[in-house]
Amino acid sequence: MAAISSEELQDAWQKVKAMTILPEPPEPKLPSFGPKVSIKSRLHAIQTLITSLEYNYTGTLYFDVNKNRSFKSFANTAKEILKEGLPIQCLEAVFLGAYLTAGFQNLERFPISFKTTAGTSTHRHIVLGVRHQQQKWGALGLSRCDKLMNKDMKFDSLSDLVLDYCHEFRNVYHKVIKVNVGFPLTHDIHSSERVEWRVLNLPVDAKNWAEVAKQLDSFGKDAAEIDSFRKAKGELPAWFGSKYALNAPDTEVGIRSPRAGQRFNSFSDDFDEFEEEVHTQEAAPVQTPTPRVVPKPIVVTPDEFVFKKPSSTALSAPPTNIFLQNTTSSPFLIEIEDNSGLLEIVTKTPSALQEKTQQMEERDEPNLGDPTRATATFQISAKGMIVVAIKYNPHRPRTHKPKSISSPEKSPQSKLIKKGVNGNPTSTFESSAKNDPHHAVSFRCMPMLRATESLADAVPDGETYMLETPFTFKEM
Repeated sequence: MAAISSEELQDAWQKVKAMTILPEPPEPKLPSFGPKVSIKSRLHAIQTLITSLEYNYTGTLYFDVNKNRSFKSFANTAKEILKEGLPIQCLEAVFLGAYLTAGFQNLERFPISFKTTAGTSTHRHIVLGVRHQQQKWGALGLSRCDKLMNKDMKFDSLSDLVLDYCHEFRNVYHKVIKVNVGFPLTHDIHSSERVEWRVLNLPVDAKNWAEVAKQLDSFGKDAAEIDSFRKAKGELPAWFGSKYALNAPDTEVGIRSPRAGQRFNSFSDDFDEFEEEVHTQEAAPVQTPTPRVVPKPIVVTPDEFVFKKPSSTALSAPPTNIFLQNTTSSPFLIEIEDNSGLLEIVTKTPSALQEKTQQMEERDEPNLGDPTRATATFQISAKGMIVVAIKYNPHRPRTHKPKSISSPEKSPQSKLIKKGVNGNPTSTFESSAKNDPHHAVSFRCMPMLRATESLADAVPDGETYMLETPFTFKEM
């Protein structure tokens, strides 16, 4: 996905402002079901309605997403969503799915939420798990990523459903650290009982997945019985703690209103960061003295690039998205370079930077003309982020020996910061670049003058940093 420039965004905004009359959003049409319509067809129609509302990218919440309410209150919010027809996010989608499936007495509905990390950021996502007549599992939901939305009713167990979501999170470079499952939701839309969103809270560990899966499946079978006991006695059964030994609930120290302040990890631009479910504040852990870590000005994600390699030369390789985040209050110029002759930078240098890039290359490397080098230059605004697409393309000629990016000829001020490789790779593949020191993508990061507004007039201001990220290939 190519980054959207500020000029393109401003142009689109001016077009919206110039419109004198904006059309009213269409009111969603509720699906109607005959007695012979299968449960799969009904769920498909409900998911189609949820998807038709579209995802809310604005950063403004249009509806009440406070979870500490009764099911009746959630149903009223769902009715409001249907009336207004405005975009929603993952939690509102769960409200809507629970309301529209309330009449399906043979369908159990469980709230399933995920806590994930991507780099140093923490994110939350929630879906509505469904099970029909104690058989197959599926889910309803909404997300920026279509693989993290709904799931067809094809999973034999709750753990299989959760594992599928974990795999999809991994594909977008998120690591699932905890999964939470609540009690089955009531079918009474007038119920004043408070919904229990997180009853089973399991840390996700790939090394101990068998035990995690066992407790997930056991809870899927026992949840209704446990809920009945809780309603009768006012507490969970005494055996709950011993049977679900991995359960590690978050400590709640207060309720934070969704409108009280800015959400964690929210960016002014949308770069496929997944939504955070509004949640209670966690107790701060006891701090122990740690060595001071100097933050990198530019953060490159993921730590290791994996490019898909077609099995046939007749096929074209799909691009891989590389995320670059500027953590400073100064704009940066980023020169991306591959010396291996195996990659192509799909996202092109903006026209405003092309002439400037040529001048910088002639100044720094007047005698180098290596046709195997793939280079492109981009600007990242202060506290901003861009996405650059790169793909496997070995068709460029290789006539010169690649130049090491750590060469002092690059810049007398430059220094090399090597990014570590994740010790737990997300997939198994054969790497043709395993022992080649040149199989890495380099990022030359140049801070720019803050007062400079024109890209063509941008000049370096301060020390240049060099980042290097290794890459490997995965056969398609």
